[in-house]
Amino acid sequence: MKNGSKSILQPLPVDDNLQGLIREASQQTHLSQAEVMRQALRIGVPELVKRLQAPRKPRRSILEYMDAFRPLLQNRNRELVKPSRVK
Repeated sequence: MKNGSKSILQPLPVDDNLQGLIREASQQTHLSQAEVMRQALRIGVPELVKRLQAPRKPRRSILEYMDAFRPLLQNRNRELVKPSRVK
């Protein structure tokens, strides 16, 4: 842990199978179970995000956005907007 950084206790329910994996990893690496969990999160969270994040929708251009309103605009009273006299 970095000097001066805060430590937060995060209780996490773990099933028996996962607890066994943590215990085995702890014995094989000679790290505490808490350190195994910290390292697993540091290694695994970025990979989890890569695998599970929803694909980002491409942004619509302003013209595509305005096209969505076309049916609403066509039904409006055309007399509300007077034609321009400038040619």
